[in-house]
Amino acid sequence: MKASEIAARVNGISTPFGGISWTPAVSDVQVARRAIAFIEVRRVLFGTYANEVPDQCVQSVIDIRNFLTEVIGSGGLAAELEQPLRLARGFCVRFLDRVGATERALPDDAGARHLFAQPDWRMHDYWFGEALGELRAGVAVQVGFIAARYKLGVEDDLASILPDAT
Repeated sequence: MKASEIAARVNGISTPFGGISWTPAVSDVQVARRAIAFIEVRRVLFGTYANEVPDQCVQSVIDIRNFLTEVIGSGGLAAELEQPLRLARGFCVRFLDRVGATERALPDDAGARHLFAQPDWRMHDYWFGEALGELRAGVAVQVGFIAARYKLGVEDDLASILPDAT
């Protein structure tokens, strides 16, 4: 464990003359680890095209986008972490725009959001596959930056789409 991680976990110091306590911000390495752990199990980013179901791909991308929005919105991140998270989220938004996915709240759901998608998506459609490829490449580069910056491992499935370091 690095000194910065230890310091991030300290929540109080006491001396015979008094003490001080605070709630520290979550360290960037913890946030990076959490983000990679969430992303590395999203098969939309590395599954074979033959096994992809378009509606499930779209829902998974929405889940990734929402997760990244929550992480970024928590604040306190160093620019070296926030920027690649924002870029990865931007690739999610671009994918959703390109495939025509929309969400909206239904009046009877008290704010619940539902996916409204084009009913005729097919994986063999060139434009859907192209959008999926762009999403995978863009997110992979950002995950690669984060993993390298914070010296984090990435599971083999997601690692298979990361750019080559050579």
